[in-house]
Amino acid sequence: MTPAPRPVLVFDVLGTLVDQAGSLEAAVQGAGLDAGTARDVVATWLGRVADRERDVVAGRRGFAPSGVLDREVLAGLAAEGALPASAVDRLATAAERLRPWPDSVTGVAALARDFTVLGLSNADRRTLAALRGDAGLTWHDVLSAEDVGTYKPDPALYAAAVAAATGGATDGATGEMSAGPPVMVAAHAWDLRAAAAAGMRTAYVPRPRGDAPRDDDAFDLHAADLADLHGRLLAGELRTVD
Repeated sequence: MTPAPRPVLVFDVLGTLVDQAGSLEAAVQGAGLDAGTARDVVATWLGRVADRERDVVAGRRGFAPSGVLDREVLAGLAAEGALPASAVDRLATAAERLRPWPDSVTGVAALARDFTVLGLSNADRRTLAALRGDAGLTWHDVLSAEDVGTYKPDPALYAAAVAAATGGATDGATGEMSAGPPVMVAAHAWDLRAAAAAGMRTAYVPRPRGDAPRDDDAFDLHAADLADLHGRLLAGELRTVD
């Protein structure tokens, strides 16, 4: 008997499934900085990495994996006296130890029982492997910016996710028939806008320090958390595509 088509869910990872900023702040505090200073350092750290990612997307620099960008920025912060130099090596791999949000492990596991779940992240392959193993996140497959040589919101990364999710006539991860365009799930409205422009459906899940939708955003689903997302998908609230 042919299995019924089911949606493919494509999850953003950093900020949506794991507490990126909070985890990095804890790591910086572990290097001897107080909470307020750690928050400022992490905001600068992530901002400078984002600038470098935008430079890659714009063609102003060649691609480098996220771990390389983290180390570049941390070395600069240490040179400025914002961090002890002895902390750079440990912090450069801190992304491999990001904490999942309280509902992420059980939520993704539950969703993966009823739907095909893929990851799509600006994190490099090493980081994603660590998060799957150590943080307990489970997905059927995952696509890193390192696989494509660019960063979100470059359309090429979403196009690669669509190709991986659909696999032509079937879901490339499981071999099952997929139902319509894949669904991008993220806590960042900018990520969902780029996914929608690439032909994906969209589901917004709020997280602390995420990027909230604007009044003119029209995402296909809004869910309070992953359990709510699961229930809404099972109830058929997702827009269908002929």
